[in-house]
Amino acid sequence: MKFLDIIRWSTFASTLLMAAFGYSDQLRLIIKNHSTAGLSFVMILLSVWTWGSYMLYGWLIGDRKIFWPNLVGTAIVGAILVSFFVF
Repeated sequence: MKFLDIIRWSTFASTLLMAAFGYSDQLRLIIKNHSTAGLSFVMILLSVWTWGSYMLYGWLIGDRKIFWPNLVGTAIVGAILVSFFVF
């Protein structure tokens, strides 16, 4: 396995874990407490932009290891962004 392949798999795994466990836990807390208190709206807005940009980049270059975990992240962080308007 080439070094670049190892790095690609590592970024795939870390990005997916961040989305699936890091941000999803935050979303769980928001839903449980019905509050976004303590969260920075600007930070979440920038996160949606970042995750969405990487997702689009992965789609445009045809790299599934970039596209899919960033799609998951964009959806979860997008739900957090929406929760600012709901709660």
